[in-house]
Amino acid sequence: MPDPGLLAALIGGLVILALAGDYLVNGAVTLARRIGVSPLVAGILIVGFGTSAPEMVVSLDAALQGDPGLALGNIVGSNIANIWLVLAAPAFLIPLAVNQFGLRRSYWIMLLVTVGWITWTAFYPLTPLFGIALLAGLVIYSLLMLWWTSDALRKGMDVGLDTEEGAQGTLGMIVGLLIGIVGLPLGAHLIVEGGVGLARQYQIPEEIIGLTLLAIGTSLPELGAGLAAALRRRGDVVIGNVIGSNIFNLLGAGAIVSLFGPISPAPTFAQFDHWAMGAAAITLGLFVIPKSRITRLAGLAMLLVYCIYIYGLVNGWNISAEAGQLIGG
Repeated sequence: MPDPGLLAALIGGLVILALAGDYLVNGAVTLARRIGVSPLVAGILIVGFGTSAPEMVVSLDAALQGDPGLALGNIVGSNIANIWLVLAAPAFLIPLAVNQFGLRRSYWIMLLVTVGWITWTAFYPLTPLFGIALLAGLVIYSLLMLWWTSDALRKGMDVGLDTEEGAQGTLGMIVGLLIGIVGLPLGAHLIVEGGVGLARQYQIPEEIIGLTLLAIGTSLPELGAGLAAALRRRGDVVIGNVIGSNIFNLLGAGAIVSLFGPISPAPTFAQFDHWAMGAAAITLGLFVIPKSRITRLAGLAMLLVYCIYIYGLVNGWNISAEAGQLIGG
């Protein structure tokens, strides 16, 4: 039986993280409007950072506690879950249109960042220098998005920004910001404590916990936002959020972990998980590049692929554990 305290910490941390992330985004968007920040900046940067805040905070907490495997598993697993779960679930409910402004441009950036991450980690460890390069890439990406979108607005194009939904009263804004600021680190700490504790109790590699429980848990804000947007027939928002979140995860959370390097990823990443992350990125391109709708059948197929991935991940660990016991015996 799992330790009740560790299980409660993990589940409680996931719930707190999901709620805190949502409150933080809404509060930050309202604050941006109150102090005169343009909807453009609020929509691209604040919401972009906000939806990836859970991954960043969990990765930072894990790195500070000396658990890089947990942090890396969370980053890579979240990018896989964002496409094969967060995108697939809304598509299974309502087919998603692929016509948002700059979607293909952002997809190519996401693919480039993904390939760069996989290539670097195949030959080198994560180092502070690599982390600085990732942070520089994040700044460049943010500035490019602002430039492209500002230019489109000047030309009268519909860029699909919608920040009015985040509007709140003053009290709601303050409460939202406080919940987000306090809740994110609290939830992240509880998740890391519970995840590491359970991993040690059952002798499960921390990478597996990060790639499964933590990855799904920190993707809950994106999943909730995706389902809500799909029900409002805003499929373009769903896809845009997924692409943006994946970019912020690798460039932001990846940079945080790298700054604590050098860190050599566990063999499972090069052998299995990085390939899955690359396959998920290519899967998304099959719809974004030709601007094809993501149908219910495609959504179901991606959900099945994700289930197969999780099964292979867990089953592969079980086989390795059994082999280790036989050798040890």
